[in-house]
Amino acid sequence: MDPAPSGLIEVVRDDVRYLATRWPSGDVGDDEIRRSSTVLRRLFTYRDLIKVWLTVVGKRDYIVPSSYIRVRDVKRLHEVDFSTSSTAQNVGMKIFSVTVYNKIQDGPAPFSIESEDAPIKRYFNQPACIIAGTPITRDEIVQFVASKLGGAHYDEGRQKPREHSVSAMNQYMIGNRPALIHEMLSCGQVLAASAATKELLGALDR
Repeated sequence: MDPAPSGLIEVVRDDVRYLATRWPSGDVGDDEIRRSSTVLRRLFTYRDLIKVWLTVVGKRDYIVPSSYIRVRDVKRLHEVDFSTSSTAQNVGMKIFSVTVYNKIQDGPAPFSIESEDAPIKRYFNQPACIIAGTPITRDEIVQFVASKLGGAHYDEGRQKPREHSVSAMNQYMIGNRPALIHEMLSCGQVLAASAATKELLGALDR
């Protein structure tokens, strides 16, 4: 990968510092989170964060704390209306996970919520939610919110195959926030909590 240009380094530094200082307490409004979805998409999906990390720090994985869904019985996922593994600090409360089943469970659940320290690419490709029996990754959520709610390349018409499942999250609230906004807040807070973020900002400030 080519070294990141100086202009990109400055933008990433400002964006990462904004997330690391503004989001950890959860005292950030839904509209601000929605508008910031394009920042998250640029950092993660477009790999701007990794480009700057490799340029400034070197060839090491960018590790973040990850909670994710491990599917144990795909044939029974239809029993799950909604589940999220994403932790987030809201004002006055911390959400660890939420699950809504459409039938009483008899025996082991069809999935489990696991935790690990993961490279950021794996974190974004791990299932964070189950919507109507369909596992959804964080990358899919960030892409959806940025394009449908954040105003980037807005297209209210055609949906990609799994966007229907993501849009169904609109009917759920987690704590005091819409589920999609909760997921975005969690992504920003995970980045803020990473030791790699502190190392990157320290290197950028030298």
